[in-house]
Amino acid sequence: MLAALLGPGSALASESVPVVEQEIPLAAETEPAADPAQQPDTEYGSPFAEVDQYFDAIDRIEAEHGPYATELSDLYLGLGQSLMDSGDFEQARDAFQRSVMVLRVNSGPNSPEQTNHLYLIANIETLLGDSDAAEDVIENIHFINSNYYSENYAELMPALERIYQWLVLTRPPGSEIADHGDYRRFVRLAEEMAELSETTNGPSHPDTAAAYRRLGEALFQLVWFLGKEQENSYVAFSSEAMELPAGMVVPPSGEKRYEAGRRAFNKYLEAIRQDESSAPLDYPRALLDLGDWYLALGKSRIAARHYEEAYQTLVQMEEYAERAKHYLGAPQPVHFADMQPHFLAGRASELEDMRLDVTMTVTSLGEARYVEVLEPPEVLSEEEVSRIERHVRETPFRPAIRDGRAVTLKEFIWQYVIELPDDGQAPSSS
Repeated sequence: MLAALLGPGSALASESVPVVEQEIPLAAETEPAADPAQQPDTEYGSPFAEVDQYFDAIDRIEAEHGPYATELSDLYLGLGQSLMDSGDFEQARDAFQRSVMVLRVNSGPNSPEQTNHLYLIANIETLLGDSDAAEDVIENIHFINSNYYSENYAELMPALERIYQWLVLTRPPGSEIADHGDYRRFVRLAEEMAELSETTNGPSHPDTAAAYRRLGEALFQLVWFLGKEQENSYVAFSSEAMELPAGMVVPPSGEKRYEAGRRAFNKYLEAIRQDESSAPLDYPRALLDLGDWYLALGKSRIAARHYEEAYQTLVQMEEYAERAKHYLGAPQPVHFADMQPHFLAGRASELEDMRLDVTMTVTSLGEARYVEVLEPPEVLSEEEVSRIERHVRETPFRPAIRDGRAVTLKEFIWQYVIELPDDGQAPSSS
């Protein structure tokens, strides 16, 4: 769990999947901690002072200026950070809570200054295993920012973005710790940001396009979870363009979310289409994203149409024609649908950065068949190799596009890279 607070966990992945590096401000970018050895009006700088010095400084300020003197907020912040350094998380939480109280008394109950302090409290609650308490703190942060910045897009959007990223890192979609409530929160925040961007920037703005893409993915993750929750081995939400396995029950809530996700991805595509400032590759990328979304939810024929349109769009641009043939000419796993298995967790020292060559046939509908790990290493048991092969078979693959058509590709070799976190925690899905 500590790893979740420090940054995104590693995941089982393929080199075929492009990875976008992004700094995510999960941990609060805290204000400078107070130095109890200095006078209240001097610049604070040292977060490593002895805990008893902080208590002495707090007692002195309270005696001189009262229990809610403005200087106390920084002193309690410094005390909390020192207590965290010593591993005393419960007392650190109490110190941060006291710091928040001082800020609220002096600046108002919805003052944004308390946000950094509240994130520290949420982090501690997560470290202590009280996810409900952490979620309550995050809901409070959302309430405070929504009320304070209700008419200020420039400030409210970054505040919502920070909340979303905190949830993603502490409740990674696809991980065992993410529950129904977490997926609903992802969707709710993504909806709020998409509506806010469209209202403020207009429907064809790049930020609006990105917001609707994220909303589509958040809805996908919720729909996928609903399918897994019903113990369906294959997620499906309509029988119009696919054959449902015998006995499959389509959850009504899943159908509703599927339609919402489809609308979100189409708004994303339309925003890219209308944005005259978009880069040449933006529109074909959006088509590929939409195709991936349909493929992951079982709509393989609709997905193929989007892939083929993306290919035709690229080859008509002279500078990207060869890239289209190279990049789209080989199957690729659908990145946001690849729910990582956890059966290899705890063996990081043996399996870290191991690369397995896997041969398979990828059909024109994106199905992996005849999967086989080539020359599996002795460190993997037969059962583990079998489970890796099953995981690959269950992964939707974007089919190869040759001469503008989705085709079946036999004897395709894919490199399956095992990337486990150092602490042996179960890998999270990206």
